[in-house]
Amino acid sequence: MTPRQLNLPLPTRELLGREDFFIADSNRAALEAIDRWPDWPGGMLAIIGPEGAGKTHLAQLHAERTAGARLTAGAPLVIEDADRLVGNPKSEEAVFHAFNRTVSEGGTILFTARLPLAGWPVRLPDLRTRLNTVVAVDLTAPDDDLLRAVLMKLFTDRQIDAGRAADVAGWLLPRMDRSLAEARRLVELLDARSLSEKRRIDTRLAAEILNPPLDL
Repeated sequence: MTPRQLNLPLPTRELLGREDFFIADSNRAALEAIDRWPDWPGGMLAIIGPEGAGKTHLAQLHAERTAGARLTAGAPLVIEDADRLVGNPKSEEAVFHAFNRTVSEGGTILFTARLPLAGWPVRLPDLRTRLNTVVAVDLTAPDDDLLRAVLMKLFTDRQIDAGRAADVAGWLLPRMDRSLAEARRLVELLDARSLSEKRRIDTRLAAEILNPPLDL
């Protein structure tokens, strides 16, 4: 039996710089919209995409670019996972007041969310009215090039040898579910299994992760 060791959840260094953002057809429109700041209609922009699609990375790029910036009396604001905030009366009031303050002071707001704006469970009518004016840009399903780049980035964040990482990424691509969230999940599982069993991350370990043996 392969010995196991205690696997502490130590933080990894996730790279979120501009040079770490891989541009593909699925995210090009969102990045271009971010880069048009501060020329957003009404000062508002929403980036919509599934879990792990790159919303946080885009928000980080925007925050770095606008650090210290002032637009008249208003500062740039980022509200992540906005669709999870609405539905709660206190959260909706906070978003509503932030919206009004930003408009009156000449600032901007970047929203990120998983659900399209029309699907946000908003209870406050006045907030719904204001959100209806926000321009939204979608992050679409990733292609192979983007999935490969994300897998390599996730391995790099964990200091996995580039050669082995490329082999494992190439093996995973035709076999994994087509989502960036799944890419993150698989790399996290591989990293944890490698640490606990003191094994190399390779295609054999990847096969065990994707096709675990049945417990009889």
